[in-house]
Amino acid sequence: MSTIRANVVQNAAGGATTLTGLYPARAWINQTNGNTINASGNISGIVDNGVGRYTANLGNAIPTANAVVFGTRVNNEVNEDRQGIACGPITTSSFQFGGGHNHDLGAYEDGTYSAGIMC
Repeated sequence: MSTIRANVVQNAAGGATTLTGLYPARAWINQTNGNTINASGNISGIVDNGVGRYTANLGNAIPTANAVVFGTRVNNEVNEDRQGIACGPITTSSFQFGGGHNHDLGAYEDGTYSAGIMC
């Protein structure tokens, strides 16, 4: 078995490589209570659209808006009625996500949200 070690992998023209048969997340974010980004990949910033609703702006555009947003919301301090994240509009440069609860169709601001996008 051989080991390949490199700091940067590019195609022959110097651009991004194409991953064949792999479908990685194009971007991801972990954020807490509004605009606090704990960690992210390919996220240039976040917009707080109101209680528990966010827009993640992408650093590099994705090739299509026909994508899937996935994620979760965790609040270790309160055992509350909640569901997974909800997805809003998706464009090639941003995606929306948020969290809510079932009993009154409201949304939660508190907690830690983790979200990503694949296409």
